[in-house]
Amino acid sequence: MRNILCLFALPAIALAAPVAAQDVVFVPGTGVAADTRADDFDEPDAEADSDDAAPSRDEGIDAVADRMSDPVVQDSIAYTVERMADAVLAMPVGGIAEAIETARPGTVRRTVRRDTTVGDLAGRDGDYIAEDLGDRSREMVGMMGGLARAAATMAPAIAQMGRELEESYRTAKRDAPRR
Repeated sequence: MRNILCLFALPAIALAAPVAAQDVVFVPGTGVAADTRADDFDEPDAEADSDDAAPSRDEGIDAVADRMSDPVVQDSIAYTVERMADAVLAMPVGGIAEAIETARPGTVRRTVRRDTTVGDLAGRDGDYIAEDLGDRSREMVGMMGGLARAAATMAPAIAQMGRELEESYRTAKRDAPRR
C-alpha cells in the first residue's frame, strides 16, 4: 500500500508546482512576467522594467502560499490526483505480466488473467486508494502553503544573516596577516 502511495506522491507535487504559475505569461523579449488576469498583458508594461515595480521575492512566496491555502485550489488538485489514481488503477497489467513471463519464465509467481488491472492487484485497498490520495494531496498542498508562508517570513532574517556573514568574511580576510 505504501509503495502505491509513493507512486502518486511525485505527480502530486508536480501538480502543485504549476498552481502558482497558472496566471503568469512570460512576455517575449522583455524578461518580465505579466499577470494574465490583467486586460493588457499582451503589451509590456513600461513600469515592469524598473526595479521599483517588480514585486519582492517575499510577495511572490506569499502569493504562492495564498494560492496553496485556497480550498478551491486544494480541491482541484485533489480531484486531479483522484482521477489520475483511477486511471492508473484501471490500467490492464495482464499483458505485461504475460510478456514478463514469456521473456523470463518463472518470474511471475501467480496466474494473472489478461484483463487484470492494477486495481485488481491492489485488492480491497484498491477501492479506497484514489480517495485516500486525493485527501492526502489536499493536506499536502495546505502544508506546502504553510511552509511557503514560513519561508517568506524567515527570508528577510536569513538574507540579513547572509549579509552579516559576508561582511564578517570580508573583514576577516582584510585583517588577516599577510605571509
